[in-house]
Amino acid sequence: MNWFETPEALMPLARIAVIIGAAIALKILFRFTTRRLVGRLRKSVRNGAFSSDQRLMARTKTIAAISNNFATWLLLITATVMVLSELGIDVGALIAVSTILGAAIGFGAQSLVKDILSGIFIVFEDQYGVGDWIQVDDVSGEVERIGLRITEIRDVQGTLWFIRNGEIIKVGNSSQEWAIALVDLSFDYQNDVEQVKHIIGEVGKQIKADAEWASQILEDPQVLGLTKISGERFVIRTTFKTIPGKQWAIGREFRQRCKSAFDQAGIKLLQIQRINPEV
Repeated sequence: MNWFETPEALMPLARIAVIIGAAIALKILFRFTTRRLVGRLRKSVRNGAFSSDQRLMARTKTIAAISNNFATWLLLITATVMVLSELGIDVGALIAVSTILGAAIGFGAQSLVKDILSGIFIVFEDQYGVGDWIQVDDVSGEVERIGLRITEIRDVQGTLWFIRNGEIIKVGNSSQEWAIALVDLSFDYQNDVEQVKHIIGEVGKQIKADAEWASQILEDPQVLGLTKISGERFVIRTTFKTIPGKQWAIGREFRQRCKSAFDQAGIKLLQIQRINPEV
C-alpha cells in the first residue's frame, strides 16, 4: 500500500503522529506534575510545615522517581502496540509471542523478579529511605540510593555497598521516628556510686538545657544506674531519647562533658592494668 497516493491513505500516518505526540505530551505532563509536587513539598519543608521533613522529602522523591519509570514504560509499550496496529501488523500474535517469551525469561530470572518486588515493598512500606542509617546483616551505613533491584549503602569508612533487595531478609533502621543514645561509663570500684550518679545526672540536665542540643533531645536523660559490678569496676548506664540520626553526636557530647566533670570532682574511671612483657 502506497500511503502517499491519496489523502485517505495518509490517515494512518496522521494517527501514528497523534499517538506519538500524545505519549510524549502525557510523559511531559506526568514529569511536570511529579516535579511540581516535590517542589511544593520542599517549600513546605523549608517553612517548617512538617516535623519529619527530611524523611518525607526523601520518600516523596523516591516514589516520584519510581512512578516516572513506570509511566515511561507504560506509555512506551502502549504507544508501540498502537503504532504497530496502525501499520497493519498482527498485534495479537505479537502479544502472544511476547507473553511466551516473557514467561520463559521470568522463569529463568526469578531472582531479578524477587529483587524488583522486594524493592517495591521497601519503598511503599517505608521500611527505609534515602538518608536513613540502617544495618543489613554485617553492613551498617547511610542509604544513598534505593532502586527497584539494588540498595546502595555507604559505611563509615566510605565504602559503598550494593545489596540486592531480594537478599534483604531483615533490616535495622536507626532513623525512624526516634532513637536512643546509650552511654555506658566504667568507673574504678573505689568511687562513690551516688556521687557518680549525681554528676552524670547534672551533666545530662546541662545538655538538655543547652539551646544547641535541646531541640534534638525528646525527653529528659535517664540515669538507669548500675549495669555491671565486679571487684575492679562498676558500670553506670545513661540514655537519651533523641531525634533520628542525632544519637551518636549527643553521646559524644555527653561523654566529653562527663570527662570534664569527673576530672573536676576527682572521679577516676577504670584504669586497665597493663602487663609489661619485659618483667
